[in-house]
Amino acid sequence: MSRALAQTWGQVGEVAGVADLDDESLVERANSGGDNAAFAELVRRHQGKVRGLLLRLTGNRTLADDLAQEVFLRAYRGLVGFEGRSRFSTWIYRIAYNVFVNHRTRGKTLSALPEGFENHAPAPDTELSASRLDLRRDLAGAIATLPERYRVVVTLHYLQDVSYPEIAELLELPIGTVKTHLHRAKKLLREHLRDAKDNSDRAEARRAG
Repeated sequence: MSRALAQTWGQVGEVAGVADLDDESLVERANSGGDNAAFAELVRRHQGKVRGLLLRLTGNRTLADDLAQEVFLRAYRGLVGFEGRSRFSTWIYRIAYNVFVNHRTRGKTLSALPEGFENHAPAPDTELSASRLDLRRDLAGAIATLPERYRVVVTLHYLQDVSYPEIAELLELPIGTVKTHLHRAKKLLREHLRDAKDNSDRAEARRAG
């Protein structure tokens, strides 16, 4: 996906002359002269996190790639409308979330399981790594059970490291609502994980008996 997105604008990897610029300068260059190299650098910087967000929201790698492509096409077409009132990363996350919502409301079937946990876990070749992998899987399953409004803020804050103010801005919610969603989500996650452990303990006891 990385090469495909970069090649859309005729660039792969870091581009000489733009790699050291900040996002705002890249946006200005892309807008002022149609600088494809500047936009390609924005894609290179942000495609991983955009794809990660979409992957965790959809649970489907191919779909996440397709939606990420759409996100950057929309960003390219709408870049002139970026006025710098927020960070570019916040702006692109908002586009990504809107693309996800639009896809969902078109009636497409999406898996709720947030992938990406197993992909980054250590190989389960020891008891410790196997335990951690199980925990990641349990957490992924727990997040998948959350109502979407909670799942989104959990994904953004805890998995994508987006701040409260940025989440409030990109979801167009009061910051108090964001904090409330996170508080309720954590409560639901604790309950789900506790119930899962209780069920596992009972099953283990039955097997032992």
